[in-house]
Amino acid sequence: MREPSGECFTDPCRAPGPSSTIRFGRKTSPGLEPRQPLTPGGDPWRLRRARAIHLLPHTPHAEEILSFYVGLTEAQESLADRVPVSDWSGLIQSREGEFPRLRVPGLPLEELALPFRDFLSTVAEFGTETIKSGAHALLSRDDDRQLEPLRAALGAWGKAEKTGEDVEDDREEQEEDFYFYARAFLEPIVTSIAQADSSQPTDWTQNFCFVCGEPPQVAVLRDLPDAVGHRSLMCSICATEWRFQRLTCPHCRETEADKLPVHTADSIAHVRVDACATCSRYVKTVDLRQDGTAVPLVDELAAVELDIWAQEQGLTKLRANVLGL
Repeated sequence: MREPSGECFTDPCRAPGPSSTIRFGRKTSPGLEPRQPLTPGGDPWRLRRARAIHLLPHTPHAEEILSFYVGLTEAQESLADRVPVSDWSGLIQSREGEFPRLRVPGLPLEELALPFRDFLSTVAEFGTETIKSGAHALLSRDDDRQLEPLRAALGAWGKAEKTGEDVEDDREEQEEDFYFYARAFLEPIVTSIAQADSSQPTDWTQNFCFVCGEPPQVAVLRDLPDAVGHRSLMCSICATEWRFQRLTCPHCRETEADKLPVHTADSIAHVRVDACATCSRYVKTVDLRQDGTAVPLVDELAAVELDIWAQEQGLTKLRANVLGL
């Protein structure tokens, strides 16, 4: 696993300017009008950005990571606002009763080409030197080769769900070969489509997302009227949550308590490591009972010291986050 303080975050980052836009459609198509937020509370990108900004003075060890993430959410919000949700949902919707509900590899690659190029151009304006260099390298390719990261990401999509295989090594290799750009680009697209259907199966107990088929990024604890210490898993791509057994490893399903150690750090007490001695995997858990203002995907990102500790113990993360940590 990569060092959490890797070279992607070696210089200060700045957010993209207000003129940054991501266009959808074929080259001859006009830009789409921004859609209205699908959730009453507004879009998730503003929520994540606000949380990252709030955490900046409280997590100096994650300053460069969060600074870059603030800019990334600006680019992702611009992209999400222009996703043709109804059109693309119809293309990738599974048949009724089938899971995952979205067959993401069916996204129209030709129509992704222009917005992907725009996204790369935007990221190249505010990223770290490493991020900028990778974006420029992709922009210098011809049109077909520029799409290779998207082809690779979509080709591996849901592979673990379909075959039961461990594909983490493949994903790490993709990350070295521009996987970051593909994942950061696809996140707002899949999230926007996933938000259009808020219904949830009551009997879903799998360790992958019932909407898009990807593995979880983080676990969440909260108290509900009918359940104290309710545990859910949150998808690493579309942020869908689903209930999961409390004392169960989300990778190998180990249930013996003495094989499921927990590690916490005083610096960010509401986030912890849930490890598994059987498969040597771990997932970070955000406890909303300790901090109800936490935004799980952002607080997970900020708790980089827990990743360092886990790596020192020889543990492997269930799923690296969007920045490869």
